[in-house]
Amino acid sequence: MNRGNVSHGASATLRGPGPVEGRSWLAPVFGVSALAGVVGLAALVFQVAYADRIVSGVRVLGLDLGGQSLQAGKALLEASASQLGEQPVTLRAGGREWQLPAAELGMRVDADAMVQQAYRIGRDGNPIQRVGSQWGALLFGTRFGIPLLEFDAERQDAVLRRIGAEIDQSAIDARIDTQLAQDGRATIVVVPEMVGQRLRARESAQRMNEAVSRGLPTTVDLVVDVERPVVTRVGLEPARARAQDMVAGPVMLSYANSNWTLTPHEIARTLTFRPEVGNQLQVEVDADALGKAVSKISAQIGQAPSNARFQWNSNGSLTPIRESQDGIGVDAVTLARTLQDRLNPTQRAFPVALTTTRAAVTVEDGASLGITELIKEGRTEFPGASAEKQHNVKLAASRLNGTVVPPGEIFSFNKEVGPTTLGAGFQTGWGITISDAGAQTIPAVAGGICQVATTLFQPVFHAGYAIEQRNYHLYWIQSYGQPPLGMKGLDATVDESAGLDFKFVNNTQNYLLIQSRVEGTTLIFGLYGTKPTWDVKIFGPVITSVVPTDPAPRRENEPTMPEGRSLQVEAAQDGFDVTVTRTVTDGDEVRTLPLRSRYLPAHNVILYGGPPEPKEEPPASSPDPNVPVPGASALTGGNAQSAPSGAASQASTPGPQAQPTISAQSQPQQPTATPTQAAGTSPTRTPAPTSSPTPAGAR
Repeated sequence: MNRGNVSHGASATLRGPGPVEGRSWLAPVFGVSALAGVVGLAALVFQVAYADRIVSGVRVLGLDLGGQSLQAGKALLEASASQLGEQPVTLRAGGREWQLPAAELGMRVDADAMVQQAYRIGRDGNPIQRVGSQWGALLFGTRFGIPLLEFDAERQDAVLRRIGAEIDQSAIDARIDTQLAQDGRATIVVVPEMVGQRLRARESAQRMNEAVSRGLPTTVDLVVDVERPVVTRVGLEPARARAQDMVAGPVMLSYANSNWTLTPHEIARTLTFRPEVGNQLQVEVDADALGKAVSKISAQIGQAPSNARFQWNSNGSLTPIRESQDGIGVDAVTLARTLQDRLNPTQRAFPVALTTTRAAVTVEDGASLGITELIKEGRTEFPGASAEKQHNVKLAASRLNGTVVPPGEIFSFNKEVGPTTLGAGFQTGWGITISDAGAQTIPAVAGGICQVATTLFQPVFHAGYAIEQRNYHLYWIQSYGQPPLGMKGLDATVDESAGLDFKFVNNTQNYLLIQSRVEGTTLIFGLYGTKPTWDVKIFGPVITSVVPTDPAPRRENEPTMPEGRSLQVEAAQDGFDVTVTRTVTDGDEVRTLPLRSRYLPAHNVILYGGPPEPKEEPPASSPDPNVPVPGASALTGGNAQSAPSGAASQASTPGPQAQPTISAQSQPQQPTATPTQAAGTSPTRTPAPTSSPTPAGAR
């Protein structure tokens, strides 16, 4: 019974509520079905109404594209995008502004992508999502807040590079400067530091793209890195104050019973500033600069070092002919340290310390110099030369005899000969200068020593040594072209006062001895040492641009000559250009030297003393176009001659300085030419600068 009652009760409980629960879930089903039907109907209506068209209410870039086809919508967007590209974008950096159209910054609207995105509204997602998008666009509208943009990286980079070029600036450290006043005072000042800045192009482009994408017009602050200077004015103030104390007044230097003064300007030029830890500067006195400032003192109380000189004997031994002499001069290093440590506004007087410089070649070095054989010998003749010229040639040659040139050193003719003055023992010969009237022969001290320079130049050239400086004559001198070493184009002119020198480099590992002698009227130079292993070949001379001369005699009065004396100082000689090329082959290395010279026509000029002779009227005739007019260029017919490649041009009319004087010989001789620096003289050296138009006499 009990089990039956329980079973019956349970059964009733399960069945009883059955019909009621069935009605509760059928109602939502019918509601959902109805809604689905409505959605489907709405979707169908929209599909039919907007087939192949953008749904109503869709706006892009402010344009209502609802109901437009893809093609029509794209056309509207492209027109609007063109206007959008004209919208300004203001770029700011470094306190400056640049305003450019968005299109110039590389912005471009992707009309295709935007119209496709607009067309997809109401067509993506499930039916409910599509209907919601469609009705949302219809009732409330759908807008694209950010257009789909593209950016031309190259155009952006070009704009940013241009801006960077305007604002980029490296940081500049503060520095100490010296101001020299005309009243002799020197003022030490600090030039303030400057902060640097540098545009970061990549980050600036990214920031610019983001700003433009958010809307136009817009302002963009470009990304700029700030560079801080390392040295500031605050850190330099102690050094400035110390330097100002050092230039507060003149400095008195003394040695024995002599005194000299260094001006504030001279002191200021010796000061340097060395960086220290903590961005500080240490004031120092530069010993080299101070040495130049006190060179006048060294010249008075000291002497330059001079090497020993030797005579080569036929048995290969060397005989000393001059002792070496150590140099004595101001000890600039010690003096610089003294001024650096002790110079102040109250301590302004100091004694001068001396130092000794050992000669590079001493008598004791003779046995180890390795001078064992004759390398090359050159000679020229000077028969019939005036007594003055003979004296000058012999004196200059003797000043060179026994000179030793160490390996790697530069030989200077002017330095070894010394001053070419009357006080140094030279006599007044004859020279030719270029003036308004053309070539003119005048007295010239040391006239004739160009023959000494030429006679030495020829064996040096043939032996293959590197020519550092060589200057050719204005006229070719026939006696310089005699064999075996002489040829047209191989001459050298010198003039100490004009800076015309003959220099060569002993570019070997061995010492070189220069030995000279005069036998009658023959000048001989021998080069002794160890023969270089290189091979020398000489090509030429190649002569071009020949200008015929006028052989008619020309008598010119010279007031300094005694009455009754006459002297032919120039012989008729055609003008011409000439090139002599030398090659020196040393293993795989080949040095080529094209030696170029330009000579003007010379004439038969005779100088005479006493009163001027009456001038004869020449017969009327047409001028010969090939004969140069005095004062005009023999090559161009104008008033200037063209110097060869690598040489300075020299006007025939003088500038503010006096024009060159070129020595004459008692035998026919020609004047000196515009100086030229030979090109390609040495594989390891830069040739010396070409001499400017010669301001004084070349002999």
